[in-house]
Amino acid sequence: MTTLTTEVEAAVVAVRAHFAGKPVEVVPDGAGGTTLVVDDVDLGDHYTPRTSWLGFHISSAYPQADVYPHYIARVSRVDGQAHGQAVQPVDWNGRAALQLSRRSPTAKPRLDNAALKAEKVISWFTKA
Repeated sequence: MTTLTTEVEAAVVAVRAHFAGKPVEVVPDGAGGTTLVVDDVDLGDHYTPRTSWLGFHISSAYPQADVYPHYIARVSRVDGQAHGQAVQPVDWNGRAALQLSRRSPTAKPRLDNAALKAEKVISWFTKA
């Protein structure tokens, strides 16, 4: 089994620190990258259920490669409105999910890390 690259390992540490106190599942992909699932992410009172898991893949090309897309559970808006265009239902790693498509073409490697990207995606989703 291939171990994580040094950069991916650092990203995992940063994600664990950013989401301190929340379970973080790490599943190496065998090529130096990993899939992460953070549990108990608060989406706020505009969604039901209010909490979700957040999943994403960090490739072995990280930090040069964007961490994209992100996935959450299939939550609903409490106001009954549909999710926006950048949100679509999919199956991800055996989970019913919503894919959150937020590419970062102008990201700066090492500054815009995986933890920050995860936070930005959740912030974008909960304000949509």
